[in-house]
Amino acid sequence: MNNILEFSFMWDTFVHLLQFIPVTLFLAIISMLLASIIGLASAIVQLRNIPILKQIATVYLLIGRAVPTMVMLYIVYFGLPILLLVFTEKTGIDTGYQHIPPMVFAIAGLTVHTGAYLTEIFRAAILSIDKGQMEAALSVGMTWFQGFYRIIFRQAALVAVPLLANQFLGLIKSTSIVFTITVIELLGGAKIASVETYRYLETYLVVAIMYWSISIVFEKLFLLAEQKLGIFKKEANI
Repeated sequence: MNNILEFSFMWDTFVHLLQFIPVTLFLAIISMLLASIIGLASAIVQLRNIPILKQIATVYLLIGRAVPTMVMLYIVYFGLPILLLVFTEKTGIDTGYQHIPPMVFAIAGLTVHTGAYLTEIFRAAILSIDKGQMEAALSVGMTWFQGFYRIIFRQAALVAVPLLANQFLGLIKSTSIVFTITVIELLGGAKIASVETYRYLETYLVVAIMYWSISIVFEKLFLLAEQKLGIFKKEANI
């Protein structure tokens, strides 16, 4: 009777799929960094009640959180080239949209979707800090942005880290959908390998283990970051 699982094949598949891990991590890390910038900016816009920009941020949040990740990815992948084409026809400026690699669209789609969730995370984290600290900063002559950067941001970051960790781990898994726009990452590589060998069970078990291992590593890294950011609290209590 043949073995249900061929462990030698699983090992070979594991070695083969290692080449796709950098693609998955690149997609997740770059998208997370860009989404963090968008999320923090949107949160500040809302908290500062900046006219027009607040309304734009509100609409962005409604759309970003309501539309599934894959739908957002398709909108960016098929919609952005059309916008660039129209811009080229109207202005005569060649945007080179024909040569934009699918990776750029993948990062854009993941960034837009993740940024909406990070906005709420940052906003909640900032609101959790006693507003008296900002009032004290303003009373000694600091600008709002100086007070925010020097006093509020670090404390809010400590509150936000666990939620950011969850969002990032979810983003790693979300990268699996970019195969639909021809970006071959970890799951995409596994799909190709399984079609070639017809060993679907072993291949997807290997992929599951790889995603699990990556998640454990980053979970530990976020825990270390949380502990490091929490040092100032211990120093304040001494």
